[in-house]
Amino acid sequence: MSLTHPWRKVATAVSTLALIGAGLAAVTPSAMAADAPIGGCSISGNSSGTVGMSQTLNVQDCQNYGQVGIGYNGNPPSQFIDVYQGTATNAIATWQPLLAGTANLYLGGAIYATSSISKVTTATTVAAPNNAQVGVATKITVTVQSASPSAYNPTGQVVVKDISGATLATMGLTPGPGTGQSYAYYWWTPPAAGSYTFQATYNADANDQGSVSPQDVTVATPSGNPITLTHPAQMTQGVPVTLTATVYPTSIKGSVGFTLNGNPISASIPLVNGVANYTWTPNVVGPVTIGASYTTNQGGTGSTTDNVNIIAGPVASDAITLIQPGWGAWSNGGSYNMGNGSNFTFQASTLSGAPVTLSETGPCVVSGLTLQVNAGSGVCNMKASTPGSNGYAGVTYNYTINLVPGTQIATLSAPPSGRYKVGRVLVLESPGQEDTNAGQNITWKLKKAGKKNCQLLYPNNGSVTLRIKSKGTCTVLGTAPGVAGQWLKFSTARKYTGR
Repeated sequence: MSLTHPWRKVATAVSTLALIGAGLAAVTPSAMAADAPIGGCSISGNSSGTVGMSQTLNVQDCQNYGQVGIGYNGNPPSQFIDVYQGTATNAIATWQPLLAGTANLYLGGAIYATSSISKVTTATTVAAPNNAQVGVATKITVTVQSASPSAYNPTGQVVVKDISGATLATMGLTPGPGTGQSYAYYWWTPPAAGSYTFQATYNADANDQGSVSPQDVTVATPSGNPITLTHPAQMTQGVPVTLTATVYPTSIKGSVGFTLNGNPISASIPLVNGVANYTWTPNVVGPVTIGASYTTNQGGTGSTTDNVNIIAGPVASDAITLIQPGWGAWSNGGSYNMGNGSNFTFQASTLSGAPVTLSETGPCVVSGLTLQVNAGSGVCNMKASTPGSNGYAGVTYNYTINLVPGTQIATLSAPPSGRYKVGRVLVLESPGQEDTNAGQNITWKLKKAGKKNCQLLYPNNGSVTLRIKSKGTCTVLGTAPGVAGQWLKFSTARKYTGR
């Protein structure tokens, strides 16, 4: 932009906005003496610019005080730049455009040049703390920054949304505190433990462009710490306790170590769904500090501690309740008869809340809390043990299981006793029917009384059927032999009446 014009009397317009040297300052415009002989002067500068960014004017051969006025988008000057040359032949003045659009530069009331002013770009950020405490108000701050070196403070509104796109807050911007910067904030209270994501959108104004912030995440925990430590309220010397560390978010991968008075008491324990457990037996008495620290696979770390008082014994013994479904509770030292083929899962509990472990010697099998009997004679000695916890000492209960021959059972095709139409054929044993649970084959026969009314048939497909020959009643028996010392004899009966 270049302009040359014979000097005219400088207008005496008054403004409270002016740029002096490198920035804006409030001034009272001064007027040049009327008809002052200053000769010709020339002013050159940029033909385009950006809101809030300094523009340069080169002023030559203007030997008195003067002002350059700036009007925006066809309006009269609203911004003035003082220029002082004295005896110098060259001076430089700077100005920062206030508005986007067309800026007209006035000298002595006449337009000497125009400058096209663009909107300034912005960058929006939302800042949430790394961690927040459930139920406690947490400050979420949004900052909108004009592109440097613009001094323009963005105006308008910002909208904060969560990861699902739901609006959490709409706020007006406040200028400052930094150059070319505005901000807004609100107080958010996390309702529950977990990860929360925030993103802010600035909607722009007439002089700058809108922008969207990167997402920011905060993790809410019961304590406000990314790691929490839980343990029994009471600890007793010599009684095992379970220490549990939970790291948020629970999807994080890493490991936890536990400490006593700052010294390690455990190896590194991998996190599973954000949780690490460690069973520890206190070996001291008095006030101590229990700690837990974590390291993530990405190198993140954190720790927490709790003060605990450990008391001396004596301690109470734990108690085990072992219930056989359909039967009831077993007693410590009790003796129980179990038939061959018995298979069921106990229900187990303890006063301490610690788990129960079953073990046995003899021809029985235990897996977890399930007992399976695979013999019809002998004795199984079963034990139920718990390590104790929460101030209770561990205990072991003993049970004697006397093995007796089991009861054979079979799934039969034979229909139930009842009345059936003469001529009907009933299937007693289908071709693919299995033997009894002891592997014994079932033999069918008719009782003598009633043989004239029914007839056993043996088709070549391997089945056994019964034909109702006439009116009257017949009784059919199914039997399978027992196995000495293992299984009792199997027997079943059906009574059918022809009609």
